[in-house]
Amino acid sequence: MKGNRGILLLVIALVVGGLLVVYFSAKQGEKQPASQETPKTRAEDTQVSSPELQAPEEKLEDVLREEVVEGQPMTAEDECERLERELREFFSYLDTRDYVRELGIEGDTFTRFKEILHVLSVHPPVPAGEGINYDRIIENIYHFYRVLSLKDLKLIRLIAEHEADAMEINLALFFRWLMSGDRCGQQEGLPPSWDTIYRYAGFMVNSIGGRAYLFRRETRLRLLLNYYCLLIVHEADKRKMNSFGIDIKPFLQPLAEEIENNQLLYFRREYAGKLIDVRNYYLRKRRAS
Repeated sequence: MKGNRGILLLVIALVVGGLLVVYFSAKQGEKQPASQETPKTRAEDTQVSSPELQAPEEKLEDVLREEVVEGQPMTAEDECERLERELREFFSYLDTRDYVRELGIEGDTFTRFKEILHVLSVHPPVPAGEGINYDRIIENIYHFYRVLSLKDLKLIRLIAEHEADAMEINLALFFRWLMSGDRCGQQEGLPPSWDTIYRYAGFMVNSIGGRAYLFRRETRLRLLLNYYCLLIVHEADKRKMNSFGIDIKPFLQPLAEEIENNQLLYFRREYAGKLIDVRNYYLRKRRAS
């Protein structure tokens, strides 16, 4: 089944407010850019005293290419097959972890996460209209607690706590697959429809409940998930599929500045530059209209 579940990890990370960070490969270890230091405490506790990371010479895409192709050209089919393999390795790794076993989950984690994603896809939030509908504010604030079980929420929280290394490379890799899911096909309802992905990304950046979930996450993870959610909504806008009319323009400049000033993000200048490019896209669009 070629990559049909390839976006599962990032989607869950997005729709559960950044609770899941991807473990890339237990066999390969957790590769990070050579000059990146793995912080041992929360970013907000160390950002003032931590030395500033040097701007990388390589681009994020170059690092991803090294991870994905290992020096050999890869077809889209090869990429889908590799992601399927890495994904299964990730869940096999989770099945061996004591904190997962102690939860007493029925079946394996791969099956459980498919079920979680299915439930989230069946009950997506409404990412707009809170200003005229008080009930929608309440629904969005409690969305995940209404849809998921407490055991599922605990499982995702524990994974986030124990598997939080190599965050930038892993989220970038799975975002890449998320946006190219059409090439890998769709079976058993996976990957979720574009509308579902768009709804959850919009929910995170445009609703009180979604933004509250993000602000309860560790700073680096919050910034990265906010960044990728904005890119998803932007892509929906370009495809003329921004059905809720979510306006991301007010978020672009502030997030670019916050990311660029976060010394623990290795590719922070690249992220900030991308956000400024998106802002300029809307500025040009407004001038042309």
